[in-house]
Amino acid sequence: MNIKLVVWDWNGTILNDTRAVLEAANASEVPLLNLPPVTLQQMRESYEVPIAKAYENLGVDPDVFRKKSAEIGPLFHKNYEPLVAKSRTRPGSRQLLHSLKRRRVNSVILSNHTVEGIYFQLSRLKLGDLFDDVLANDDALSSHHTGKQHRLETYLQNKHYAPSEVVIIGDTPEEVKIGRSLGLHTVSISGGMCSRARLVAAKPDYLISSIQQASTIIEGLA
Repeated sequence: MNIKLVVWDWNGTILNDTRAVLEAANASEVPLLNLPPVTLQQMRESYEVPIAKAYENLGVDPDVFRKKSAEIGPLFHKNYEPLVAKSRTRPGSRQLLHSLKRRRVNSVILSNHTVEGIYFQLSRLKLGDLFDDVLANDDALSSHHTGKQHRLETYLQNKHYAPSEVVIIGDTPEEVKIGRSLGLHTVSISGGMCSRARLVAAKPDYLISSIQQASTIIEGLA
């Protein structure tokens, strides 16, 4: 198989936590920023990273966000963690991860979430042995910033992966942008943090609606 590494986004891609994210935001940063409750559709049309841009899309003045930014990450996580404790993986993800491991295709997580938070969930879900690395933020204070592309680029260089050997899968245009910048195969999956229309507009190499479809794509790139 030509594909040697699959780079997975975590929230909304492997972990089916989109509604937990929405509920936590509505209980924390949304009222903090003096917004009315945000609907799932509004979130999917506005979500971006850095998260300041998402709230700008929802009408928040950037200066207001900056003044309250230090509070936002910790407050969100305080509300999010109890909710995500009930979240499961997307259907088919566990089976595909096991299949990739049997075929000696490595998997890593690339996320704007925290390293600690992801490892906790990997342990809870008994998925830890299916991922080779977690590339994420060190703490909640930095979780609304983004360094995903730099982290991944450094990782690929250190591990000596050629771009043609790597597939990146995510539920937002961010992963498409990163993949395109680094020359990777890009796969977008709907049903997560962004609307299907926004994913179409991002022009990934492949657009899927279920994790199971990713298996066919990866095999087809062999």
